[in-house]
Amino acid sequence: MDKWIHVCGFDPSHASRRPNGVRAIGPPVPAAAALGRELRQSLPPALVGALDRIGDQIEVEILDPLLCAASVEQLARTFERVFAKFRDYYVSTVFIMWGFLQEDPQRLSALTIRSFQESGDLIRARGPHWIGHDASLNALQGLATIIRIAKAATRLFDQERSAELRADESHAEPWANSIIAYTMAFSSVLSSMTALANGRTTLGRLENVATLAHWSKSYAVRAYHLTKVIGLLKTTPPDGPVGPSEEEDLVLAEAGLESYAEVLREDDQP
Repeated sequence: MDKWIHVCGFDPSHASRRPNGVRAIGPPVPAAAALGRELRQSLPPALVGALDRIGDQIEVEILDPLLCAASVEQLARTFERVFAKFRDYYVSTVFIMWGFLQEDPQRLSALTIRSFQESGDLIRARGPHWIGHDASLNALQGLATIIRIAKAATRLFDQERSAELRADESHAEPWANSIIAYTMAFSSVLSSMTALANGRTTLGRLENVATLAHWSKSYAVRAYHLTKVIGLLKTTPPDGPVGPSEEEDLVLAEAGLESYAEVLREDDQP
């Protein structure tokens, strides 16, 4: 199987009438099915209710089929089949949160990052017991990477700084695809972990959770590479050594979590 599953193209018109696909999808945010406690408490009850309804649909139409797939091959086919539907739900989630927090984008960014960190706490505490050390490390590596991307993507909130981006549609679409695919894979992992932590019986197979944890890391690393390509992360100066390629980014992802997180901190500065 390829390094990551091919997912259908992202159509910016689904997210915004503006032509720039990077600004259309905006920074990574948790899916409706994976909102953190603080983020929920910061939104009006009516919006939380709307997000919960989307989350319920995601659970039934997308996460359950993924988690209950009978084999890795079936899981891969299901992932491709439901991606477009998840993308639409994800964009709806972005619209709902952005509609309320657009006047304070830095707050949205901070709440988003803390929501991701809250998810990491759960996986760090419970993941090794349920899906093993390797799968937990995969999920945490992907999460560390997506947090790095979310911090860098705050540049999209600054009109002057975002004007400097050298993004075009050929890079914006795969960038958005990678973030959405990451979110779908990670949401599946988090949904299963949350159900088990709350003592609920889950019909999903833990083998699928482990596989999705690995895929989440691959999608996050691809998104990290593309974040550099589109200019949200500063690249090496022209007279300096050539920066890491996508292949090198993927190799870095195989390192231990602490060293990998250190590379992300030291690599490019937003």
